[in-house]
Amino acid sequence: MLSSLLKNIIIVVLVALMLNSCATLFNGKRTKVNVYAPENTIVVYKNSTTPLNEGRAKLRPERSKDSLSFTLINDSISTDFKFRRKVSGTIYGNLFFPSALGLGFLIDLTNQRRFTYKRNMHFEIDSTTSEFKIFKGTKMPINQHTTFIYTSPLLAIDVFSQPMISLGAEYFLIKNFSISAEYASIYTEKLRVNSALSQAKNKGRSFRFELKYYNLISITDNPKINEYIGLEARFIRQLYSKNINYYRSNQDINYVISEPIAVHKSVDIFNLKYGLNFPIGKHLFIDLYSGIGFRNKHITNPNAQFNPETDYLSNYDDDSHFIILDEDYLEGSDDRKQFNFALGFKFGIKF
Repeated sequence: MLSSLLKNIIIVVLVALMLNSCATLFNGKRTKVNVYAPENTIVVYKNSTTPLNEGRAKLRPERSKDSLSFTLINDSISTDFKFRRKVSGTIYGNLFFPSALGLGFLIDLTNQRRFTYKRNMHFEIDSTTSEFKIFKGTKMPINQHTTFIYTSPLLAIDVFSQPMISLGAEYFLIKNFSISAEYASIYTEKLRVNSALSQAKNKGRSFRFELKYYNLISITDNPKINEYIGLEARFIRQLYSKNINYYRSNQDINYVISEPIAVHKSVDIFNLKYGLNFPIGKHLFIDLYSGIGFRNKHITNPNAQFNPETDYLSNYDDDSHFIILDEDYLEGSDDRKQFNFALGFKFGIKF
């Protein structure tokens, strides 16, 4: 009886330790290694040959304390490489479980899953020695007269503003330096707008202009990815109708007025951006970017009877059930300058 109880206690303790050992839980038995090399190169790993596909070979080595060894072969050139293992970052997840008193580390330190290897390895052929070597050169430049045609998919599902379909072009005036222009237009009715109102026809468009300089910095240390610093100016123009309810006083008599108004909104945005251009095959790419800057918002309500100095809005609004998506629409009181944070991506074709 006592032996059985002790056995169950030990099992529970071991399970608890396992559940708090991050590397053991989240790392698989094998890891991923991408080998980039010149075309027609073959990777020989554990007596198995792997040809390159679009300049890359994928290896799935077992996690181990031993070094990762493989051979690169291209025609008569053959070079052996050996890379030391490193500790996986997931092991430090144990720091977020102080209740385990660091015991999760003990489990991970007795398990091969705490090890990993460098994810991306880039090689080139040294013409002087006729051997492969680790690529340490600069990133491949984007040549003059290169042209990108792209779209911004997130604009098409922008429920916080106005969904738009976009099309843009980026042209390289000189090596690594480009200018771009993008136009976007609405393709559906604005969310939370009553189409029965006739004060203004639902319209919307956007213009985006950018200057970019590529390969000025390298944060990713990946020669296949072109990083850039950019300046962006975006101009958004929207026109739509909206129904508002407000109180008005007349000789001590308060009454509610429901008025459809036209909303003409102008938003000017200026950002400093950092982006990554990921190639997909030979002609496609994804441009992932983020940026900070400011936006200037200006709103007018042509011919509106609402007077913000004497009238005040009712607590009830036709769009009150969309409170999380509430927006600015009143002339004067909703004009403002704001900090702006940008995050998005583009998908396009390279010519």
